[in-house]
Amino acid sequence: MILKRISILNYKNLEQVELDFSPKMNCFIGQNGMGKTNLLDAVYYLSFCKSATNPIDSQNVMHDQDFFVIQGFYVTDEGDPEEIYCGLKRRQKKQFKRNKKEYTRLSDHIGFVPLVMVSPADAELIAGVAPYRLKPIHNSPPYYLLIFQILLYLII
Repeated sequence: MILKRISILNYKNLEQVELDFSPKMNCFIGQNGMGKTNLLDAVYYLSFCKSATNPIDSQNVMHDQDFFVIQGFYVTDEGDPEEIYCGLKRRQKKQFKRNKKEYTRLSDHIGFVPLVMVSPADAELIAGVAPYRLKPIHNSPPYYLLIFQILLYLII
Protein backbone atom coordinates (compact mmCIF):
# COMPACT_ATOMS: atom_id res chain seq x y z
CA MET A 1 0.00 0.00 0.00
CA ILE A 2 1.34 3.42 -0.96
CA LEU A 3 0.46 6.75 0.63
CA LYS A 4 -0.33 9.06 -2.28
CA ARG A 5 -1.50 12.15 -0.42
CA ILE A 6 -1.97 13.42 3.12
CA SER A 7 -4.11 16.24 4.46
CA ILE A 8 -3.44 17.55 7.97
CA LEU A 9 -5.32 20.20 9.93
CA ASN A 10 -4.34 21.45 13.43
CA TYR A 11 -2.08 18.50 14.26
CA LYS A 12 0.65 19.57 16.69
CA ASN A 13 2.41 22.50 14.96
CA LEU A 14 0.97 21.70 11.51
CA GLU A 15 -1.87 24.16 10.94
CA GLN A 16 -2.82 23.12 7.41
CA VAL A 17 -0.80 20.77 5.22
CA GLU A 18 -1.62 19.14 1.89
CA LEU A 19 1.14 16.94 0.45
CA ASP A 20 1.37 14.61 -2.53
CA PHE A 21 3.95 11.84 -2.25
CA SER A 22 6.09 10.03 -4.76
CA PRO A 23 5.63 6.24 -4.79
CA LYS A 24 9.45 5.90 -4.80
CA MET A 25 11.17 8.15 -2.25
CA ASN A 26 10.26 11.29 -0.34
CA CYS A 27 12.64 13.57 1.56
CA PHE A 28 11.68 16.17 4.15
CA ILE A 29 14.16 18.97 4.67
CA GLY A 30 13.75 21.97 6.94
CA GLN A 31 14.97 23.79 9.98
CA ASN A 32 14.30 22.64 13.53
CA GLY A 33 10.71 23.09 14.65
CA MET A 34 9.25 23.24 11.14
CA GLY A 35 7.16 20.07 11.56
CA LYS A 36 9.13 17.32 9.81
CA THR A 37 8.80 14.91 12.73
CA ASN A 38 5.16 15.88 13.26
CA LEU A 39 4.45 15.08 9.60
CA LEU A 40 5.97 11.62 10.06
CA ASP A 41 4.00 11.24 13.30
CA ALA A 42 0.77 12.03 11.41
CA VAL A 43 1.58 9.21 8.97
CA TYR A 44 2.22 6.94 11.97
CA TYR A 45 -1.13 8.01 13.47
CA LEU A 46 -2.95 6.88 10.33
CA SER A 47 -1.45 3.40 10.72
CA PHE A 48 -1.62 2.85 14.48
CA CYS A 49 -4.48 5.15 15.64
CA LYS A 50 -2.10 6.95 17.98
CA SER A 51 0.94 9.18 18.03
CA ALA A 52 4.40 7.62 18.19
CA THR A 53 5.64 10.43 20.43
CA ASN A 54 2.69 11.48 22.63
CA PRO A 55 0.14 8.95 23.90
CA ILE A 56 -2.28 11.67 25.11
CA ASP A 57 -4.46 12.40 22.07
CA SER A 58 -5.74 15.78 23.26
CA GLN A 59 -2.15 17.07 23.49
CA ASN A 60 -1.73 16.45 19.75
CA VAL A 61 -4.30 19.14 18.94
CA MET A 62 -2.64 22.41 17.93
CA HIS A 63 -2.48 25.00 20.70
CA ASP A 64 -5.61 27.21 20.80
CA GLN A 65 -7.54 24.87 18.47
CA ASP A 66 -10.40 22.51 19.32
CA PHE A 67 -9.71 19.62 16.94
CA PHE A 68 -7.34 17.96 14.52
CA VAL A 69 -7.97 16.02 11.31
CA ILE A 70 -5.57 13.74 9.43
CA GLN A 71 -6.59 12.16 6.13
CA GLY A 72 -4.47 9.74 4.15
CA PHE A 73 -5.18 8.77 0.57
CA TYR A 74 -3.61 5.43 -0.33
CA VAL A 75 -3.52 3.07 -3.26
CA THR A 76 -3.36 -0.68 -2.66
CA ASP A 77 -1.06 -3.09 -4.46
CA GLU A 78 -4.06 -3.95 -6.67
CA GLY A 79 -4.53 -0.26 -7.56
CA ASP A 80 -7.64 0.31 -5.44
CA PRO A 81 -7.99 3.65 -3.64
CA GLU A 82 -8.30 3.71 0.16
CA GLU A 83 -9.04 6.75 2.31
CA ILE A 84 -8.21 6.78 6.02
CA TYR A 85 -9.66 9.57 8.14
CA CYS A 86 -8.86 10.44 11.72
CA GLY A 87 -10.51 13.27 13.60
CA LEU A 88 -10.36 14.30 17.23
CA LYS A 89 -12.26 17.04 19.03
CA ARG A 90 -11.12 17.98 22.53
CA ARG A 91 -13.04 16.11 25.24
CA GLN A 92 -14.58 13.75 22.66
CA LYS A 93 -13.80 10.30 21.34
CA LYS A 94 -11.59 10.16 18.26
CA GLN A 95 -13.10 9.03 14.99
CA PHE A 96 -11.35 6.66 12.63
CA LYS A 97 -12.86 5.91 9.24
CA ARG A 98 -11.90 3.81 6.26
CA ASN A 99 -13.55 4.93 3.03
CA LYS A 100 -16.01 7.07 5.03
CA LYS A 101 -17.15 4.12 7.18
CA GLU A 102 -16.35 4.50 10.89
CA TYR A 103 -14.60 1.69 12.70
CA THR A 104 -16.48 0.28 15.68
CA ARG A 105 -13.14 -0.79 17.23
CA LEU A 106 -9.79 0.84 16.50
CA SER A 107 -8.13 -2.57 16.79
CA ASP A 108 -9.88 -3.52 13.53
CA HIS A 109 -7.74 -0.91 11.77
CA ILE A 110 -4.33 -1.82 13.22
CA GLY A 111 -2.34 -3.69 10.58
CA PHE A 112 -4.40 -2.50 7.62
CA VAL A 113 -1.89 0.22 6.71
CA PRO A 114 1.55 -1.40 7.04
CA LEU A 115 4.25 0.84 8.48
CA VAL A 116 7.70 0.43 10.01
CA MET A 117 9.10 3.41 11.85
CA VAL A 118 12.74 3.66 12.84
CA SER A 119 13.77 6.63 14.96
CA PRO A 120 17.11 7.82 16.36
CA ALA A 121 16.04 6.24 19.65
CA ASP A 122 16.27 2.85 17.91
CA ALA A 123 20.01 3.23 17.17
CA GLU A 124 21.02 1.09 20.16
CA LEU A 125 18.58 -1.60 19.13
CA ILE A 126 20.05 -1.75 15.62
CA ALA A 127 23.77 -1.12 16.12
CA GLY A 128 24.34 -1.37 19.87
CA VAL A 129 26.03 -4.07 21.90
CA ALA A 130 24.15 -7.33 22.50
CA PRO A 131 22.63 -6.61 25.95
CA TYR A 132 20.93 -3.44 24.62
CA ARG A 133 19.78 -5.10 21.40
CA LEU A 134 18.31 -8.08 23.24
CA LYS A 135 16.65 -6.13 26.08
CA PRO A 136 13.32 -5.70 24.21
CA ILE A 137 13.34 -9.43 23.45
CA HIS A 138 14.00 -10.40 27.08
CA ASN A 139 11.07 -8.23 28.18
CA SER A 140 8.70 -9.86 25.66
CA PRO A 141 6.00 -12.42 26.47
CA PRO A 142 7.17 -16.06 26.13
CA TYR A 143 5.37 -16.70 22.84
CA TYR A 144 7.27 -13.79 21.22
CA LEU A 145 10.50 -15.39 22.38
CA LEU A 146 9.48 -18.66 20.77
CA ILE A 147 8.65 -16.90 17.50
CA PHE A 148 11.97 -15.04 17.67
CA GLN A 149 13.87 -18.31 18.22
CA ILE A 150 12.13 -19.92 15.25
CA LEU A 151 12.92 -16.92 13.02
CA LEU A 152 16.52 -16.91 14.20
CA TYR A 153 16.78 -20.64 13.44
CA LEU A 154 15.37 -20.11 9.94
CA ILE A 155 17.81 -17.27 9.23
CA ILE A 156 20.86 -19.19 10.42
